[in-house]
Amino acid sequence: MGGSKPWLKWVGIGCGGVLLLVAVFVAVVVFSVRSLTSGPEQVVQQFLARAAAGDYVGAHALFAVPLQEQQPLAQFTATVKATPSLFDVADTSFSDRSIDTAGAKLAGTVTLKAGTRVPASFSLVQEKDSWRILSYHIGSTD
Repeated sequence: MGGSKPWLKWVGIGCGGVLLLVAVFVAVVVFSVRSLTSGPEQVVQQFLARAAAGDYVGAHALFAVPLQEQQPLAQFTATVKATPSLFDVADTSFSDRSIDTAGAKLAGTVTLKAGTRVPASFSLVQEKDSWRILSYHIGSTD
């Protein structure tokens, strides 16, 4: 017997092909979810920037109606003023993203300008063809 096993070559090529297809599929899914959640992520970025800049009216305007009712402008302003460092964000990293007919969810961490990383999550819905924040948590997992 020659010791050569030509079928091993084909098994290796087949396994490599399957791994390549799986990698391509995963890349397409990740790219699609990132693309679909880019609109909600932009709203979150605007919200954080406006709150940090003291534009409480502009930040509050990005709330969905239920959140505006739950946290009126005066209450939101007091919250930001009580914990301004939580809204002074240098970077966001959302490792958990989802989007469906009910809305979008972004969860991960925000890096504060002070250098601290804290957990953050945002739920958004579409109102009048615009993404609006339905709920948010910064610095807690509640």
